[in-house]
Amino acid sequence: MQEFKISNEIKNLDLNYIKDNLFFYKYDNKNLTLLYDENKNLKEESYESAAYHSFKGEVFENIIYEHLLRYAKENENITSFVLKGPHQNKNNIFKKNGLLIDKGAQIVYKSVYKDISEFDALFFTKDSIYFVEMSKSKKTAGLNKRLFKKSALLKILFPNLQIKALIVLTEGSTGISRFPDYCTIWITKDFNDDKLLKDLIFKNTNHGKLIKYTEEKYIEAINVNYKKFSYFQTLEWILLKSRSHKTHAVDLNFFRTYKLSLYFDVFTKLYIGYIQIKDFKQIVPYKESIKENRVIVTIEKINQKKFAIVYYVRHTNYKLKRVFFLDDKLQVEDKDPEGFTNKETRFIAKIFKPEHRLLIKNINNISKKLQEGIITSM
Repeated sequence: MQEFKISNEIKNLDLNYIKDNLFFYKYDNKNLTLLYDENKNLKEESYESAAYHSFKGEVFENIIYEHLLRYAKENENITSFVLKGPHQNKNNIFKKNGLLIDKGAQIVYKSVYKDISEFDALFFTKDSIYFVEMSKSKKTAGLNKRLFKKSALLKILFPNLQIKALIVLTEGSTGISRFPDYCTIWITKDFNDDKLLKDLIFKNTNHGKLIKYTEEKYIEAINVNYKKFSYFQTLEWILLKSRSHKTHAVDLNFFRTYKLSLYFDVFTKLYIGYIQIKDFKQIVPYKESIKENRVIVTIEKINQKKFAIVYYVRHTNYKLKRVFFLDDKLQVEDKDPEGFTNKETRFIAKIFKPEHRLLIKNINNISKKLQEGIITSM
């Protein structure tokens, strides 16, 4: 699929018409200056530092975004283009829910101040919405994996539009043939403009005014019309619906629908109930002290082919652990105290009622069905 062709300007990362605008983006200048010595020369060890690579990727993204603004202006097939960075209205950064611009001036979908997904750029055609991902990393496996969540979220928000992606990579990137069919791939020359990076950090150039895009097709994120998606209320609905079957403890057929396949891509895990500690410890050899007499049970999408039972255990010190079996070996992972999973588990724990308890026989039956492939990706 190549509805949009890359221009020579973009392919060659031509800065002639966009360079001044790059100085209006926010950068962590204070910390980035530490990468240089007192004579403002890049330290030898800084070339391969994570901070320098991250900054280089950030600038690459801004270069492509500025080019896309120009590209959209000339392309009649692009009907709307979402503004971000220095181009968007600063009054719109304080919203807490929905599609919006965050405090970092990025396009995000938020729920209760938490980012569900971020998009490097968004634009519309007559019948489609394109999300844009830009990366100068040569390895693309991680980027490819992230597309599932972004695509699924947009399918929920825009059910009447085709969801497509524009992926912008640099020469030498691997795994290009593995991207989904809905992706258009653009390849640019490699980005190694150390002088530009230095100028941006130290503001070495007398740049002009911001070139603005005021045509009607350039829009604010908060003005985009989409179907409402309530993150936590959806998790609650899935729990209640999956446990409402007259004869089955958990209605696994409910999880086999197209709609639920999208939710698996957005949430990764869906909550199906809890198990008491005494039952949990018969299934899992777990010795740590658990805060309450219940362990949260989820069905989790491990990868595009595998679904499995995963437990979430809150210790007496309030730390949350992800507990699961991988190749019959017990795995225990720490969860971020400020992350979404912590918020989800606290929310879902308040929803639980006695009838949401799962027995050992229920867990064993669900695990067996999952291993047999009762749930598949769509």
